[in-house]
Order: sequence, then C-alpha cells, then structure tokens
Amino acid sequence: MQGPKFPRFRILLASTPKGDPILRRILEPIGQVVSAFTHDEAIAAIGGGVDLVVCSLRFDESRMLELLAQVARQLPDVPFVCCHVLDSELPEPSMQAAFTAAGQVGAVEVVDLAGITRREGADHAAARLRSSVRAHLHGAGHASMS
Repeated sequence: MQGPKFPRFRILLASTPKGDPILRRILEPIGQVVSAFTHDEAIAAIGGGVDLVVCSLRFDESRMLELLAQVARQLPDVPFVCCHVLDSELPEPSMQAAFTAAGQVGAVEVVDLAGITRREGADHAAARLRSSVRAHLHGAGHASMS
C-alpha cells in the first residue's frame, strides 16, 4: 500500500562545497534539492523554477546578499532563507550585520545553524531549519523579516 502523495518541492541550495552535504541531508526529506556553488549556477537553477531558496552566508565568496537581491527582484514570491552553516572566523558583529541586511533585502528568515548546533545539538538545529523551510513552503508568503 502506498502512502499519501505529497507535493515535491524544488529547493535551491546555494552553499559552499563544505556546507552542501550538511544542508542537503536536512533538506532532502522536504523536496528535490538542487545545489549551486556559484552565482551563475544559482541563477541558472532559478531559471528552471524553484519553490524556495536556502542560501549559506559564505555562498560563492560571500555573495549571499547579491543573490538575495536578485531573487527578490525577479521572483518576489519565492521565499529566501539565509543560513549560517559552519563556524568560521567571521566576527559576530559582521555576521549579525549580514543577517540584518538580509532581512532588509527580503529574506523571510535567517537560521544560525552553527549557533543552534553549538548550543542545542545538530538534531535540534536540523529540525529548526526543516521547520522553517516547511513553513515557508506551505503558504507563509514572501514577507521579509524587516
């Protein structure tokens, strides 16, 4: 007997090669994950149609905000979730400034996966990101954080 059919969402994962396997494991239960490691790859994937974008802070040499701005202009109904995946030497104020800017440009949410993992464990961090993505895929709309 087959289970109920659920819509299969297409999620663009714009990340670094190190962050990709972590995010892919979290997101694959939700939908088809399409990875992009460069801005050009991400734009090509968006052209093929996506339901949501998850982008890491360090995507393509820190081009997260550039990709976010382009998606917000071209596809304002596609939710964009920013994510801090791995700990780095980036100073906390710089990271917070990037996330504040992301909200102002149009991100629907920012998830500090690395911080949640440090404080509460990897399983809790994964559940938090999955919950966020599912909420935005199921009609939460594209209202920015600002």
